[in-house]
Amino acid sequence: LLVDDDKDYLMLLARWLGRDYEVDTASSGAQALRYLKDHHPDLILLDFYMPGMDGPTSLQWIRENSDNADIPVVFLSGTEDRESVSRAERLNPQGFLPKTTGKAALLKGIASFLG
Repeated sequence: LLVDDDKDYLMLLARWLGRDYEVDTASSGAQALRYLKDHHPDLILLDFYMPGMDGPTSLQWIRENSDNADIPVVFLSGTEDRESVSRAERLNPQGFLPKTTGKAALLKGIASFLG
């Protein structure tokens, strides 16, 4: 599941990943949580900053919901803000990938998270 409020970036990632993986998308944290009521993805790529419900808040909800707590979550982020990253790290994401990561590095990173 790809979650990002930037529709252009969301579609680019969906195209890149769609060649090797089944990809669903959500354009907000709230939409992702609705999706998770009926689905259990192998991995969630979650934008850090989104209007309304940001990535860390979304991850907190995912971790508190027993049906979803085991889903690996990787943040996609353009932030280098240590305070924000520290807040998110307390929620135990599987990792962080910079939004500036190129296609090859992104695909390699995702493959490593999926085992």
